[in-house]
Amino acid sequence: MLPSIVGHAVPAYSILAKTMSEESLKQVAAAIAAKRTSLTPEEAKELAVRAVRFKKERGRLPSISSTDAWERRMAEGAAAFVRFKDEDRYE
Repeated sequence: MLPSIVGHAVPAYSILAKTMSEESLKQVAAAIAAKRTSLTPEEAKELAVRAVRFKKERGRLPSISSTDAWERRMAEGAAAFVRFKDEDRYE
């Protein structure tokens, strides 16, 4: 499902869809979503903490492609937290 949707959105993704697994494409989508976020570093950190709690309760990380808006928000926050951390925005 994901490769066909992505293939229609951007032609370059159709090439990637032929060579990458669905899980890899989801990771790419999460990275892109994290770059587009309007979260502050503090909000991202709070959401990342909640994402860890979500993982402990459900045995998996929140999904950026979930139909649940809150789960998507936690996934975006966790991805943004990692990006902010890599950019040395935290002390």
